[in-house]
Amino acid sequence: MKHLHCLFVIVLLLLPLAAGNAQSAQEIEQLLETAEITYTQAAYFTLAVALDTLPESGEAAFAFARENGWLPENAEEGGSATLAGLSLLVMKAFSLKGGMMYWLLDNSRYAYREMTRRRFIEGRAYPAFKVSGERLLEILGNVVAAREEQP
Repeated sequence: MKHLHCLFVIVLLLLPLAAGNAQSAQEIEQLLETAEITYTQAAYFTLAVALDTLPESGEAAFAFARENGWLPENAEEGGSATLAGLSLLVMKAFSLKGGMMYWLLDNSRYAYREMTRRRFIEGRAYPAFKVSGERLLEILGNVVAAREEQP
């Protein structure tokens, strides 16, 4: 039930952004059906939620995330996003603080560990797992829900 609630929260957050653009609504629908998202898709939707505005394009979002060091060094524009790589992107995009190892090393491994510790990533998961569109929205929903609960 919590998964459904988080997914609902994220879709509600993205709908106002997509309301003026039918193509964006189709992109959300396609994302939900995607078994393995790319780093381009991950950057696009993460930045849309974190910055509350749709980036120009997926390529622009990827370039922005790359320039700011929000992606692993080995991330490729069309490459499949992993949970570890997505964790780094989400931690950076939402300016989340991590534990001592994340603070010291600032890499995807410790970003992933922080995301699982905070239960933003739930269920069976390993850092190298590929991310589905549904799981991306679930993770973003968990992060947004946690931010709303904070005073």
